[in-house]
Amino acid sequence: MSFGGIYKFSDILSLKSKNADFAKGCIVDTSILFAISYPNDLYNESAEQLFEFLSEIEMPAFTNVNIRAEFIQNQFQVMVPEGLSDFYSQHGKSQNQIMYKKLQSNYTMVTDSKNKGTSYKFTNSKVSEWRNFLRENYMLDTDAWFDFCQLYINHRIEEIWESTCDDVGVNFLSLRGSDSKDWMTGPIDWKDASLLVGKFGIGSFDAMIINLFLNSHFPAIVTADKEIAKVINYLKPENKFVFVPDKLGLL
Repeated sequence: MSFGGIYKFSDILSLKSKNADFAKGCIVDTSILFAISYPNDLYNESAEQLFEFLSEIEMPAFTNVNIRAEFIQNQFQVMVPEGLSDFYSQHGKSQNQIMYKKLQSNYTMVTDSKNKGTSYKFTNSKVSEWRNFLRENYMLDTDAWFDFCQLYINHRIEEIWESTCDDVGVNFLSLRGSDSKDWMTGPIDWKDASLLVGKFGIGSFDAMIINLFLNSHFPAIVTADKEIAKVINYLKPENKFVFVPDKLGLL
C-alpha cells in the first residue's frame, strides 16, 4: 500500500466511495477547530464546508487532549487582545495617559483586523508584555493581570472547547484504558514526537498531532496547518490521507 496523498476538502466526497476505511473517521487538528470557532479566521468558511462534507459521508471526526491544549492556548492568545479592546471601550478614558495610549493602540489593531476579516493573535511574548504592563501601571491593591483575566477572559474561555466540539459533532479520543486499542495500532511512544521536532523543526503540539495520526487506525487527517501537511507528505505513511482547505493549495 502507498501513501494516500494530499487532497483538497472538496475532494473528500469523491474519494469516500473509493476508500471504505474512511468510515473509521478522521483526526481534526487544532487549526480546523479554531477556524470553525472563530468567524474571522481565514479558514472559517472552509471549516464549515468541511464539516458539511463529513456529515454527508458519515465520516466521524476525532480530536484529543493535545489538540485541546493547543486550541485553548490559541483561543487565549486571541481573547487577550479582544479583552483589552473591550477594556479600552469601557474604561479607557478613565486611565492615565500611558495606559490610555497603549490600550488605544491595541484597540486599533483589533479593529483593523476585524475589518479585514482576519484574527489578531498575541504571541506569548506579547501576552507577557501586557501582563507585566498591567501589573506595573494599573495601581490596585489586587493583581491587575488576574483581575483583567477574571473579568474579560475567564467567562469566554471556560466553555469554548465543549461548545465548539458539540456544535460540529467532534468526538474526544481518549488514549487511556482498553478503548485505546480501537483507535491506535499500539502504544504511543512520545519519544517519536521529540524526534519529529528535531528532524523537521516543528512545534511540539504539531509533532504530537502527527505522531497520533501516524500511530492511529484513522486513514485521514484534516488540517489548515501547512507544516503538518508537509511533514506527513515527506513521511508518506501507507494508506494515509491529508485534507487541506481548497484555498490553502496543494503542496
